[in-house]
Amino acid sequence: MSGKRKRQDTSELQNNVFNGGREINCMVNINTEDNEDTSDSESSDIDEEDIEDVSDDEYEEEDDSNEADSLDEDDTDEENEQHQEDNEENCDTKAKNKQHTRSDRDSGIDDSPNDKEETTEDKYKLFKSKATRRQISKTKSTSDKDTQECSQDPEIPDEYEEDSSDEEDLRNTIGNVPLKWYDEYPHLGYNLDGKHIIKPKRGDTLDNFLNRIENPDFDRTVFDKQTGQDVRLSDADLDIVKRVMSQKVPDASYDYYAPWIDHFTYEVMEMPLSGRTDSKKSFVPSKDEAAYVAKRAEQIRRGLIQYTHKREKKYHFYDLWSDKKRLRRIHDPMPAPKVKLPGHWFSYNPPREYLPHFNKPFGSLREVPGYKHFIHECWERCIDLYIAPRKRVLRVNASSKDLIPVLPKAQDLQPFPTMEGLVFKGHRSIIRSISIHPLGKFLASGSDDQTVKIWEISTGRCLRSFDIEAAVKWVAWNPSSKLFLLGIVIEKKVIFLNPETYLTDKVVVKQTNAVFKEEPDQGDYIQPERVRTAVTWRKPTADEWAKGYRIVIDHFRSVKQIVWHKQGDYFATVIPQGDHRSVLMHQLSRWRSQVPFNKCKGLVQAVQFHPKLPFLYVATQSHIRVYNLQKQRILKKVQANCRWISSIAIHPGGEHFLISGYDCRLNWFEMEYTKRPRILRYHKAAVRCAAYHRKYPLFASASDEGRVIVSHGMVYNDWLKDPFIVPVKELKGHKMFEGLCVLDVTWHPYEPFLFTSGADATIRLWH
Repeated sequence: MSGKRKRQDTSELQNNVFNGGREINCMVNINTEDNEDTSDSESSDIDEEDIEDVSDDEYEEEDDSNEADSLDEDDTDEENEQHQEDNEENCDTKAKNKQHTRSDRDSGIDDSPNDKEETTEDKYKLFKSKATRRQISKTKSTSDKDTQECSQDPEIPDEYEEDSSDEEDLRNTIGNVPLKWYDEYPHLGYNLDGKHIIKPKRGDTLDNFLNRIENPDFDRTVFDKQTGQDVRLSDADLDIVKRVMSQKVPDASYDYYAPWIDHFTYEVMEMPLSGRTDSKKSFVPSKDEAAYVAKRAEQIRRGLIQYTHKREKKYHFYDLWSDKKRLRRIHDPMPAPKVKLPGHWFSYNPPREYLPHFNKPFGSLREVPGYKHFIHECWERCIDLYIAPRKRVLRVNASSKDLIPVLPKAQDLQPFPTMEGLVFKGHRSIIRSISIHPLGKFLASGSDDQTVKIWEISTGRCLRSFDIEAAVKWVAWNPSSKLFLLGIVIEKKVIFLNPETYLTDKVVVKQTNAVFKEEPDQGDYIQPERVRTAVTWRKPTADEWAKGYRIVIDHFRSVKQIVWHKQGDYFATVIPQGDHRSVLMHQLSRWRSQVPFNKCKGLVQAVQFHPKLPFLYVATQSHIRVYNLQKQRILKKVQANCRWISSIAIHPGGEHFLISGYDCRLNWFEMEYTKRPRILRYHKAAVRCAAYHRKYPLFASASDEGRVIVSHGMVYNDWLKDPFIVPVKELKGHKMFEGLCVLDVTWHPYEPFLFTSGADATIRLWH
């Protein structure tokens, strides 16, 4: 007989003996391929010898326990003797079968079918005799107890007759203890009679594989850990498992949308159910309820009861200063500022000495009106909490001297202008522009009184005065030493003037007149339509030639500025309202003009030539664009860091430039790094102009407040070293006129002398 068939027969017999042939539904696990054996092979391997020994022991124990009962009833003794004989016969038969089985096992021959059936019948008889004997003994003891109880109190009902408990009748009585405690024992627990529940043989992996293939109910079979048995799930059980795993209600017949039964009415009744008057007792509070409320209040006060659930608010307003989570990054937080306590006069009826003179006391509280400053004070309180510091910062123990950088003494930075030397008087109106001749001997000035004057710098005398057709906006000397020529801007014209004086070189004067006496030959040059409509060159009339005019250039709109190139042959004019023709380039020797840009973004305010390279700086209201005239492309676009640019000045080295603006600021830029300029906030009014000195490390700026700030600006050849900027002197002398004061500033070409022109119709020399 094979070992597998023997193990199946043994498990079936044990199930019939211990569980009465019933399946018990306890804690289960769904079968998988990795079912582990619940016990060791030695402890769970139960053969027929073990069963025989256990049955004999039980027989002896039951024999001893029934000796007393056998004295009273003879019938029972006879039955016991008969059962004993049957058991002996069964034991002899079993021993013989075991010997045959062992011999067959050694020989490797399986039992025949007849032998298998006989062996099964013998086992069944053996266990049936044991069960019958045990049942007889239990029946006898139970009948004796029931007879005794009924004789004492026959009217007492059975307390378990109507037991409605939903708990299952578990055969394993170990309770909720871990099953791993029984891993070292051959049993799983104890049944209702206190006997061992022997661990059945689960088989190896091969048996599990064969069971998976041969058993059609393998998919619906689960393992019961408490009894060690396989339980087959019904269709209803499988349906419940599937619904639970898919997160549905286990009961398929449950109706989600069943009609709601309103057991209690929600309508408020207008009339009471009874018209009976309330008794006096109903108005007296209950002492029990009062004691209960007092007890609960005391528990809440001591913190024994805490109500964590709070009703959520629709609009959540949090206190910025009390939220610890928001202050977790602040290591040393400061408390919120306290509200100022109200004074006596806030009372509606304060004492007379605290009552303000403009208020009258109120006779009663109902006459007090609403507080008119309530909303304003709430707003101020919110602003105080928002702006107030939330972190305590250690105070730096440093004096004001430590915070100020170490600056050299002004005496070490000399020379620079410190005092007023000369005042040039002669104009009757605002002097808009001044210009110094390249040789440093003459000064030209243009005023709103429609005159241009030539001054001698050394003496302050006015050498010549020219009457012009309109107010002069700009004057500029030609930088060439071979020409004695002055450019003048009035309205839509640019006039080139030769101011002959007895102090000038006669050779240069004659050469200038000879150059512009005849119009140059244009040859095959055809002027473009765009230029021809914007600019017109013409020779002055006889009267204009007598006044000193040499060339007149008419523009299509008002001109603001004229700027010369260092060679003296090219110059540029600025027309702020000229749209895309705001900047015009001109060549003096050939009488030709050009529009360099097809488009001009923004309103052009000023232009400047680079002192060494063919670069042109164009300043609009808020940007500076640097163009390469030779390659005809833009080099750089710089954000001016001011709202409205008034002027631009280029350093003689060409690597730095100044931007003055109407927002009271002066910006120093470096060409290599223009993102962060040095902002100089020296002035309190609009800065009109700024200028560099050609020789000394000095620059000056003038504003409408009447001050001229002279600063030391040293630029080093080392590009890694920042320029050294120190304000050294503040100059005052001009007077205000119609909101204007200092309008132009320029330096002497060789000496540290500064010239300023103002709205008070004066020109001042500072040295």
